[in-house]
Amino acid sequence: MDIYDAHMHLPVNGSTMAEKWAALFAEMKRNGINGGVVISDSELESVIGSLQECCELFADRPDIAVVGGISPFINFREQLALLESYLSKSTARGIKLYSGHEPIYLDDAVLEPVYKMAGKYGVPVLFHSGWDNPQYSAPEVIQRAVKTYPKVTFVCCHCCYPNLSECFSALAEYENLLFDISSIADDFSTASKLKPVVERAIHTMPERFLFGSDHASCDQRAHVAFCDQLVLSDRERTLLYQENAERIYLLSQAE
Repeated sequence: MDIYDAHMHLPVNGSTMAEKWAALFAEMKRNGINGGVVISDSELESVIGSLQECCELFADRPDIAVVGGISPFINFREQLALLESYLSKSTARGIKLYSGHEPIYLDDAVLEPVYKMAGKYGVPVLFHSGWDNPQYSAPEVIQRAVKTYPKVTFVCCHCCYPNLSECFSALAEYENLLFDISSIADDFSTASKLKPVVERAIHTMPERFLFGSDHASCDQRAHVAFCDQLVLSDRERTLLYQENAERIYLLSQAE
């Protein structure tokens, strides 16, 4: 069984993109990660890489899917056109909205072009949830978005942390929504209390969970340890670590 980390960013440290690339793969190797998803910033200049930088950096890596961050506040029309150029070539394989990091509600009408583009190219829309400013992607807001765009696959990053139980309960019925568990294992004391919540949800919706860590903001190894300790069937674990990510992001091993 391979392990794909479906929520990674380039590290902040490193003066060049090549150094960041090398540091990311070194950390993945240390933690037994076979590939995954690298998410770009929505900023045009960023220490974790812009849309253009990330797409160019991983263009020849089938084991890495780039998800392009985009913001309605930053050169929106131009960035939409650039994102479409990468999606049309499968250089990018998803879209990320930083709701909460930015003051934009997930169901805001201004995001309609993003959802239409996701539907056109059959790629998922990831969104930030929980932590600070959770109102922008609260469960009731998520419900409105996923009902408005039922043919779009949404990925709820962080599962409305720390309110995972409420998140899973409110959103279980929406089959076009998946959950990536990134960042939930960084605090050991909290993570230990969340284990039974995550286990129950995976038992109920095994094809809707993705392993993720939010590296390099969070500890990748801690997230592997957390998931290794979950009481899951072999099938549930394989879906969590590998097959759901392969299906959603079209991941395959590098030659």
